[in-house]
Amino acid sequence: MNEVPLEEAEPARKVFGDLTEGERDVVREALASIARDPAVGREIPGWRPPSVEYTYTTPLARDSAEAITVVYTHTAGMGVTVVYYFRDPQVVD
Repeated sequence: MNEVPLEEAEPARKVFGDLTEGERDVVREALASIARDPAVGREIPGWRPPSVEYTYTTPLARDSAEAITVVYTHTAGMGVTVVYYFRDPQVVD
């Protein structure tokens, strides 16, 4: 399967610079998953086609309740735009 083109919006680039190296590694893994399948995240209801907005949350470590959430939009035929990254102090289901 071809990977979906992926780009970062300016707010996401700024936040990425503020993450620790360990958090950046988690984000890179999340972005690889998103590039393989943009529907891997949870769809945010109410977004208007042709774009769909998603969140993808991944734990910082296997035994951690802390996570990183990636907010992104996917437009079929156009690719993924990462809108924002944030630290998420919640349990990932």
